[in-house]
Amino acid sequence: MKLAEIKTAVMAGKTVHWASDAYVVIYAPRIKEFLIKCLLNDHCIGLTWEDGVTMNGKPSQFFIPFQKGWKPVTTRSRAKQRGTFIKCPHCGNIKRIYHFSWCAVTCQGCKQMVDKYDWQQEA
Repeated sequence: MKLAEIKTAVMAGKTVHWASDAYVVIYAPRIKEFLIKCLLNDHCIGLTWEDGVTMNGKPSQFFIPFQKGWKPVTTRSRAKQRGTFIKCPHCGNIKRIYHFSWCAVTCQGCKQMVDKYDWQQEA
């Protein structure tokens, strides 16, 4: 994927991965930058170098996985064996979880406390 395609897809709410499912491209509104976030340890690097053109990774390494979309978390929601992605309803930050035994959690993107049933889970 080209840089413009990646940015457009992220802003449209699509999940763009880099190299594997463990890395996702996000937009950080506070610093107005696109970042590559590791879902395993929450570390981030810039999508591009300081020049804003050279990408951290080859264009062929970025992909949009086949997803049916997002659906609300319900009382019947169960996490997959390798974890389930959830998305914040306020800022769109995506996080991997391994269980649903919680009632609310603070979003690491917007720092708001979000009720379990307000989150969206991958379909």
